[in-house]
Amino acid sequence: MTGESLTLNKSKIKYDYDNKEDFEQYGKHCWLLTPWKGYRSATIVGQTDKGYIVQVSSGAEIEVYPDEIEID
Repeated sequence: MTGESLTLNKSKIKYDYDNKEDFEQYGKHCWLLTPWKGYRSATIVGQTDKGYIVQVSSGAEIEVYPDEIEID
């Protein structure tokens, strides 16, 4: 399995994360350590049991593990 197919399996658009906006990292800028479709820069817009939901400038939202990003 290639890294690209692994990334594509993780990607989903527009998560329903029940207004989880009350956590410290919400709205913070972060860098994807492995680019997603050419994007490296993102904003944290949600939190899941396993990590975060980040939004890239195209509007796409993807779920990432904490060790896949670097928070500014």
